[in-house]
Amino acid sequence: MLVAVSKENQYINALDVQKNEKQKKDYYCPSCKEPVFLKQGAIKQPHFTHFQKSDCTVFSEGETQEHILGKKILYQWLTQQEIPCQLEAYLPNLKQRPDLLVWLDEQTPTAIEFQCSALSAERMIERTLGYTKNGYRVYWILGQNFHLKNKLTSFQRLFIQEHKKIGCYFLELHVESNDIAIHYDISQEGNSSYVISQCRYLKIDKNTSLNAVIHQFSQYSKNTKLESKKKLIQSHYLLNRGRNYQVPIIVDFQKYIYKKGDSLVSLPLEVYLPVKNQLFIKTLSYFWKYQFLEWIMKRNSGEIITKKEIDQQTTLMIKNNDLKFHVMPLVSDVSKRKCIVHFITSLNKRGLLTLISQSEWIVQKEPQRYNNEKEKIAEFLMLDGSFVES
Repeated sequence: MLVAVSKENQYINALDVQKNEKQKKDYYCPSCKEPVFLKQGAIKQPHFTHFQKSDCTVFSEGETQEHILGKKILYQWLTQQEIPCQLEAYLPNLKQRPDLLVWLDEQTPTAIEFQCSALSAERMIERTLGYTKNGYRVYWILGQNFHLKNKLTSFQRLFIQEHKKIGCYFLELHVESNDIAIHYDISQEGNSSYVISQCRYLKIDKNTSLNAVIHQFSQYSKNTKLESKKKLIQSHYLLNRGRNYQVPIIVDFQKYIYKKGDSLVSLPLEVYLPVKNQLFIKTLSYFWKYQFLEWIMKRNSGEIITKKEIDQQTTLMIKNNDLKFHVMPLVSDVSKRKCIVHFITSLNKRGLLTLISQSEWIVQKEPQRYNNEKEKIAEFLMLDGSFVES
């Protein structure tokens, strides 16, 4: 911890304690009030720590040097900008202590958490809800062990956030270079498990303000490039490769469609369509799209499907575990369910449905099945990609 209290109950910042002072004062944990001592050396960042056999549950021990240094970097950066900021402010009503508590405006306090170690989904959700239900905004920033690469882990998904201008984004702190990385416009690449994103690195120094960082969110441009037709062919081969390697979820999907009279060759193109924010959905993309198509095609040509019915079917599929979403507590349920709306939009572009009002579609035709792979690939190659959601 970087903050302790004195006998007089005054808060003491480890960063402010001079080396010749540390033996002159007694320090106590702000939470459990047990004695703590100051660690201060030539290499490690100064910080307070409990004596052995402490059972303090709020200020847990074992902080990494990255975590201590990261809090120091962020704290000094914010205070340089004269933004009201507290290190490790204990919130007794929540029994939580954010790494930093700041006031970006007079109305809403903001908790900033610099996460460098593993954390259970249950604990992360508990802490997030603790903040939001009590009127705090919260930003999670990830340390080096969890920096974004070309795939998203279940742990990283917990910290994906939304912004109306830049879509899904993810924050990292690079303490060795004093940078904040903002990965934004994060999307899943077709039906694969790979993700693509854009990224900005912002130097943490006196010339970069937090308000400027937030303002730049609205200046970032999203990647609106459409998926190419090549992606559809890759998706087809990806599915077949999963079958060849006996990937369990693909084997289950294959068994399901066989019972319905389909095969991996006959599958309609619509099952392969990339869907915006597919990264929210845990269920195999081909599987849930096939089942949704199956539900739609039970209607006769000319029948109307309403948004209410689509919502009801989505709820039923969730209840039956036919549609599972990833645990992503910073993404709203409304946003997750919009994936289905994006799929419906794709079906409208393909001519299977026709939009007649903001909440109604007419069923037009059955999706095309394929007799052989040659016919299927030829069809994919003819497409210009203009129907694909960006």
